[in-house]
Amino acid sequence: SSGGFIGGGTFATGSYDFPGAIMGYNVQGVNVANAEYTLTTSYAVPDSEMNVVFVVPKSGKVEIMVQVQVKDNSFSANTINCALSDAASYNSLGAQHEVSAFVMDETGTDIKTIRWSIEGLTPGDTLQYWFAIQANVGSSGQTLQWGGSGTGRFPDFIMKATALPSNAVFL
Repeated sequence: SSGGFIGGGTFATGSYDFPGAIMGYNVQGVNVANAEYTLTTSYAVPDSEMNVVFVVPKSGKVEIMVQVQVKDNSFSANTINCALSDAASYNSLGAQHEVSAFVMDETGTDIKTIRWSIEGLTPGDTLQYWFAIQANVGSSGQTLQWGGSGTGRFPDFIMKATALPSNAVFL
């Protein structure tokens, strides 16, 4: 049997050798009450559970995706940045992994999907990355929101790692 792949063979689900495979997946909020974290002016990991663990694929290239919801209760212009950390206490993976994700100029709620493409990793290594967030205006009512167990729940926080092919182009 070809296992459904051209040229035969099979791949284990989540195999780190298969481009496009989801190598790590973490969803927060499915089985918890509504949760919120008030943003600060320094990068911080809002919850140590907001991370993804994965094995680096043969290509040494991965995409990290995060889905988050932010609520802004301020009428001033605010920029909210998101980043990746290699520790539960914020430790930057580098400025190229610190991105402006939200620009909000009045009160409101916004949900975003943020993606980071990373290359040069050592194939076979097991890595763990955490999500970090910060706002340019602290204590003004910007909050990260996730989860809930009833009607009106917040969207779940989702973080996943996907294997990229060796011919993925990074410029």
